[in-house]
Amino acid sequence: MLNEIRDSGRPIVCSVSGGKDSTAMALWLKEQGLHETNPLFFVFSDTGWEHAELYTYIYDYLNERVFDGKLHTVKSKKYPGGMPELVEKRGMFPSRKIRFCTQELKIFPIRDFIREIREQYPDLEKPINAVGIRAAESKARSNMLEFEPGTMLERGPKSATLCDTWRPLITWVVQDVVDIHTRNQVQPCPLYLRDELPASRVGCWPCIMSRKEEIRAVAKTDPARIEQIQDLETLVADKARERYAAKGETFDTLGYTPPTYFQSREGDGSMWPIADVVKWSYTKHGGKQYEFFLPSKEERGCGMWGLCDMGPED
Repeated sequence: MLNEIRDSGRPIVCSVSGGKDSTAMALWLKEQGLHETNPLFFVFSDTGWEHAELYTYIYDYLNERVFDGKLHTVKSKKYPGGMPELVEKRGMFPSRKIRFCTQELKIFPIRDFIREIREQYPDLEKPINAVGIRAAESKARSNMLEFEPGTMLERGPKSATLCDTWRPLITWVVQDVVDIHTRNQVQPCPLYLRDELPASRVGCWPCIMSRKEEIRAVAKTDPARIEQIQDLETLVADKARERYAAKGETFDTLGYTPPTYFQSREGDGSMWPIADVVKWSYTKHGGKQYEFFLPSKEERGCGMWGLCDMGPED
């Protein structure tokens, strides 16, 4: 497959997140010399909701050492302010079942970027979207192929014409990822290396699907983000009250609870205000202290497109 792609000269769009796998993929593509034989583009979809250290790592470190100063950043055209603007304008939070954050803030911007690449190279075959997905990470990923015609970035017949999907690291394990970082003397994102509460994944800060320890890390190291979530919860709840009041209803008459950033995965529709979630994040696991906000790996939104890091293997 590698030789076929190299010989084709097709544009390659490498989606990067700052996570270990997408960085490993970028390094591998360059090791194979694809930046010399194919138009190679490194693209980062900025959600406006990443950790400050991740932005520094991507722009000040990776862009210089790995992307040759040519990193392309894409943002939502509809919600350029990222997650806060998305939540405010929608008047609701994304949830496990309605994960519009992935679609609006990552999938659509990258899809539009690939369309621009197609227009830039009209005489070449459609682009290839390279994503850093590894089979060892989950049951769902273990069923994925290295190369597939079409893309999950679009639905229906259009998916076959936008680009093709390539997963060059599909057979890799964590040690392969570590080895290529070491071989190229590239450090992983500092969030992985913290002495206290090191990250198991990098991506939205926090993701609506965060684990207990991830929420605790946000609360301990970035209380301002917790306050920002509290403000968003107040804003969204006020907007919901206005909508219901216009119909002569209230949360109580409808049997609803005010919307919150985190929702239980137990299927009961319960909402957890961020203050309660932070308290819960400090509890010990066991008994009824379930991981309410942890989906199965097969369910993760951004991870299924290789647009964020999924964390360690089980």
